[in-house]
Amino acid sequence: MRIYTFVIGSADDFESLDHLIDYVEMNKEKGFQNYSSFEFDCPKDCSEELVTMIGRGFAFSSNWSMDDTFSFLIEGELDPDVWDQNDNRVNEALRMRFPRR
Repeated sequence: MRIYTFVIGSADDFESLDHLIDYVEMNKEKGFQNYSSFEFDCPKDCSEELVTMIGRGFAFSSNWSMDDTFSFLIEGELDPDVWDQNDNRVNEALRMRFPRR
């Protein structure tokens, strides 16, 4: 099994996907901006498309939608005890995997 985290945030609070990514990277847990994160696990052989759909399912079940939001998926968890302020792994991985819209 692999752990994934789907993050979604309101376009009212974030100017862009990059802004959401940067905010989550710096705060690692729920901050003052309007966003949610959903951690879940999937079998190792699940495609990225399927994992993304599962993440969106968690978000949509919690009253989020694709309208007026930015979202991204990472492999792993957003754990403040694992990451430090100088660690750019989230940002680098996301910018490579998710093109800007």
